[in-house]
Amino acid sequence: MQLTKQSKMNSANSSSDATVVFIWSIPRTCSTALLKCLTFVDNVDAWMEPYQSAHFNDTWYNPEFRKGDPVAERMREDLAKNEGSESMKALRREIAEKLRTSPNLIAQKDMSYQWIKKQLELPIQGKSFVIVKDPSSAIVDHFHDLPDVPNCRHVLLIRHPRELYVSFKAMIWKRLGLDNLSWESWDVVDNVPFMPVKDLYQIQNRLWKHLEKSSEDKPILLDTFDLCSKPEIILPNLFEKLGIPYKESYLEWEAGDAVLESKLKGSADMILLETKTNVMERAIRSSQFEPPKQPWGTAARSDLEITPELEEIIDAAMPYYEEMFARRLL
Repeated sequence: MQLTKQSKMNSANSSSDATVVFIWSIPRTCSTALLKCLTFVDNVDAWMEPYQSAHFNDTWYNPEFRKGDPVAERMREDLAKNEGSESMKALRREIAEKLRTSPNLIAQKDMSYQWIKKQLELPIQGKSFVIVKDPSSAIVDHFHDLPDVPNCRHVLLIRHPRELYVSFKAMIWKRLGLDNLSWESWDVVDNVPFMPVKDLYQIQNRLWKHLEKSSEDKPILLDTFDLCSKPEIILPNLFEKLGIPYKESYLEWEAGDAVLESKLKGSADMILLETKTNVMERAIRSSQFEPPKQPWGTAARSDLEITPELEEIIDAAMPYYEEMFARRLL
């Protein structure tokens, strides 16, 4: 957690003056594009979802997690089948070699909440900022695993539920290889056991209120429709709030995925595998924030119907979203 004013005076946990900036996301809130943008800031370290990697070890990769649950067991079977393929075996050999040569890559099995906390508390010389992007669902039950550091800021990303949930269902539908099933019949709420799909906004709201009470510097709420619609206004405002010197050149950055191994720290699986899926690939290859294709508050994909289970979770999410939206950065 961020230290209070008194504990800042007493703490000797870190001798670094670097400010740790957390980007807390809900899926499909342009967090990867924002992280990529921030990696081009002078004198930064950047982490790609370290707490999510620890969360995966506790859930997706844990044979005891929801043991006996047919959905979870089927996902584990699919994961084992994928790992046993010749293409994945070849990719694993490539990853093993890169783990030996890259100081930024960490073996997925070594990612734990306690280890990440310790890493983020280590002194960092020659860096002004440490950027950490992670989903709020990975930390909301692990507040005690946030680093005790003298300088810490938090940005929470939000997006209208009608925009987000259609995009999320489409992403998971393809990511899990379920696009052979009909869009209308497949229920995203009941088929993603490692993520609290219906509670994403409640969790983001809970994290925001926790940080409001526990942090000396108030957390920043950022609606990604605003960011993508008018980055020339929102980005410098965000940088000012965070104390990051702003340059107009930050509105555009290098296209492609060369940033992965040279600028990002984290699990080798997260950086070398997940970033190449439909979950993050487009953002990793981006060179700027792309304007929204649909008006605010409408489905992100006009070609996909808002199915009954989506309507239900959108309605449940709206009060949490509206409360945060009213306090967003402008």
